[in-house]
Amino acid sequence: MFKGLQTYLFKKKQILCPVIFNGYGTAVLLKVVAIVFGFTIWWLNHTPSLEGIWKDFHGSNDIIGTFCERLELEKPVRQPVNTFSSVVYLLVAVIILKKSWLEQKNNRNYNKTYLMLEFIFGFVLLYVFFASFFYHASLIKPALKIDYSAVYFFSLFPVLYFSGKWSLINNSKLLRISNKLLAIAFYSIYIIIALLLSFYTPKGKEHIVIFINILIFFSFTVAAVFAKPYKDNLNYLALSIVCIMVALVWFELDKYRVLCNPDSYFQPHSFWNLFIALSGFYFYVYIRSEGMKATIEIKMHSV
Repeated sequence: MFKGLQTYLFKKKQILCPVIFNGYGTAVLLKVVAIVFGFTIWWLNHTPSLEGIWKDFHGSNDIIGTFCERLELEKPVRQPVNTFSSVVYLLVAVIILKKSWLEQKNNRNYNKTYLMLEFIFGFVLLYVFFASFFYHASLIKPALKIDYSAVYFFSLFPVLYFSGKWSLINNSKLLRISNKLLAIAFYSIYIIIALLLSFYTPKGKEHIVIFINILIFFSFTVAAVFAKPYKDNLNYLALSIVCIMVALVWFELDKYRVLCNPDSYFQPHSFWNLFIALSGFYFYVYIRSEGMKATIEIKMHSV
């Protein structure tokens, strides 16, 4: 009984903390990136010559009031805690891009369709990091537009993945068409839709669009679960959805000033960033597990 419990707990640990890299090199790299980013924020806010750099820009007053964190309007980084929490997107992007680069370098048999999707997702998270950092540091209207744009790219990516997977991997009829042409078509449609939402979503409707994208992601997840209910890697897909739900709770807590302490280092919006980044991480692990499975199947068929 005790051995069975140990096996169960070990499996749960592997799901919650999947082993992506061997050794401590990546862990050290991530810590260094976080420390350097934190020091950069401190340095910016303690450099007198940089004070007031945003004063000539129009602030997004309708959004500023939604955050709990106390504002430092004369500083170059107006919300230090929320700005620092953006680093989680950078850390996940580093994990994805480094692992994808190693797969490309060392494992030439790794499915290239999945590899390209992993690279794209890594760069999407880099964009989310830049947008979140820029917005919380400046709180100006152009930065808000970029921040919403990054959320659209992030929330639409699962649609690109599942639709692309169906067309490029599972549909034998479409496989007769050039994979490269189909891939270019899907990536182009994804970018165009995200850009259209970025520039043409009516003011005040941004959260509705994001919510619809999340519902579509949820629908794809339910379909995947019912299609193959016994696949272990669906746990990662489920965790990705759960993290999004938890992130939305923290967003609402911040919006309505629940558990709000303006001077605290623990801000509700920071937990929004944390759980959105975790959602992205688990979705990447799901994509990678699917890619590894596809690679193994190709090898078996070629034998």
